[in-house]
Amino acid sequence: MTIISRGMSRYGIAEHARKRILTDDEIRAVWTAASGPFGGIVKMALVTAQRLDKVVTAKREHVVDGVWAIETEEREKGNATELVLPEMALDVIAAQPVFVSSPYVFAGRGTAPFSSFSHAKKALDKASSVSDWTLHDLRRTARSLMSRAGVSSDHAERVLGHAIGGVEGVYDRHQYKEEKRIALAKLAALIDGILNPRKNVVPLKARASAEA
Repeated sequence: MTIISRGMSRYGIAEHARKRILTDDEIRAVWTAASGPFGGIVKMALVTAQRLDKVVTAKREHVVDGVWAIETEEREKGNATELVLPEMALDVIAAQPVFVSSPYVFAGRGTAPFSSFSHAKKALDKASSVSDWTLHDLRRTARSLMSRAGVSSDHAERVLGHAIGGVEGVYDRHQYKEEKRIALAKLAALIDGILNPRKNVVPLKARASAEA
């Protein structure tokens, strides 16, 4: 069952019409400032490109041997179903404290998942100096990063769990597990490169000319 808490309501037409994605500088600032369970949710949403409610309600029992089995709801149109997580995502999960009272990766009070979104988002905006973005923008950002990383549109859409329409959606029953693994690995590698930018290397020819 999907749990919708205050601050994480389902997105309407206006939200889906947004075009906002985080820039590389904003990704670095937000990632660096993100902490605690909310920070983990933000990072997990960016690294996996999954819907916020799927991330928030992920349980530890859903992640086995590095594979996240995403719960499918009745009458749900689309779902990534199963994802082989990159190390970056597994590190985010490992960093979360474990509570006997809560089965959720991102635990809240008692037996419930994290739910203090409004307060935590405001605090993150202040700490990162990045504003005018929503949590759903992380999914759009991740999708855009996958294209930038060279992931095919078909595989990226399957990572997002979008329903595939037409004849293909009816007849192609392949699970794309390996393709989605590679897509997420490429996404994580790009995010890592953004978080840890390499210093500019002077080409050998240019260096030789400068020394001449």
